[in-house]
Amino acid sequence: MIIGSVNSIPFASADESTSEKVPLPQIFEMHEYNTSRYYNGTLMGLYNEGWAMKFNHGNITTSIAVRNITQYSDNATWVDYSNYITYNVSGTMYTAQFMMTETVFKIGNQTIQASLSTCDDFELTYFPVKYDGTVPTMDCNITFERIRVYLNGHASSTFDLALLHHFRGDWNQTNEKIEALLNFSDTRFYQSNGTEFNAGEPFTAEIHYRMYMLDNDAPPGQQFIAPTGHTNATLEFNLTLANGSPLTLSKLNMKDDFTIYNGSGAHAWVGYSSMVPGTIFSAATHGFPNLTYKDTVSMKSDPEIIVNHDRVTESNSQNGLDHSSSPSWMSIIAVLAVIAVGAIGAVIFFKKRKKNRQDKGEKKLEKP
Repeated sequence: MIIGSVNSIPFASADESTSEKVPLPQIFEMHEYNTSRYYNGTLMGLYNEGWAMKFNHGNITTSIAVRNITQYSDNATWVDYSNYITYNVSGTMYTAQFMMTETVFKIGNQTIQASLSTCDDFELTYFPVKYDGTVPTMDCNITFERIRVYLNGHASSTFDLALLHHFRGDWNQTNEKIEALLNFSDTRFYQSNGTEFNAGEPFTAEIHYRMYMLDNDAPPGQQFIAPTGHTNATLEFNLTLANGSPLTLSKLNMKDDFTIYNGSGAHAWVGYSSMVPGTIFSAATHGFPNLTYKDTVSMKSDPEIIVNHDRVTESNSQNGLDHSSSPSWMSIIAVLAVIAVGAIGAVIFFKKRKKNRQDKGEKKLEKP
């Protein structure tokens, strides 16, 4: 690994805003190697490699991050995906985090935990900002390639996971849909005696997420905010402002309808979701049952994060948040890493592979 630092390059590609259009967000790309992470002067761990995209829209900053991190307290190394939204409400900095570390498969009497840490490779791609009517939109994709189904044995049994982010930044609300696309072309399931399951065996895929909400300005130990409401498919974090009016900071929607793909095309399917709220993090499960082994080629879901914010202006879109008195978003990632380590099993490094692409408007992050 080479020693590097965060590389931030702003870009935007769209028509100039008019008085009727919502101002453009400001976009940055980041990449770093072998970077130490501190919190309150204490060394927490090492970023072996980290990739991220972030953009400023109104008084919020959204960051999508993939990282390979080693925690110094126990030398554990893992890979995870996180989505951070940092914003200012009445002078207080809040951060909402949407995190993923594994996919779970259920077939026969087996429950198989497949960690992102076993992926061979990953890619991060993005597309230029464009307007949908008067509202700016942007797409950004993260793909984990050849994630191992089994931690021990059956190394050729893998699957690909693509997280397709669709941002829509309106005047007072930002919507982010995250399509999770699972590809089972190279997936093989085996019974406990080592023989492969027969074609046609039903199986279930589950994607497990964690949702956090932090008050960055609160004293240590008091930063995490518990959700104020939930159902099996929704999770809400609300505040009461100083004037007594309620405010929904952030909301997570898990949709139970999804799409499966097989040799005959695309088919609408019905899944399930569950929320288990907690004082530090809330566990969200998105389940996709009644898939058919060696018939279902892939499937796609689309959870959605909704964030309310102040009205967008040219100034607050281009300048973003003032982080001078609060931890940077990278520092927040390092703090939350300590909480996540208990759910991670494998210890492995990943790399980003460069690929030649035709110029179709798609851009790929490059090493600085």
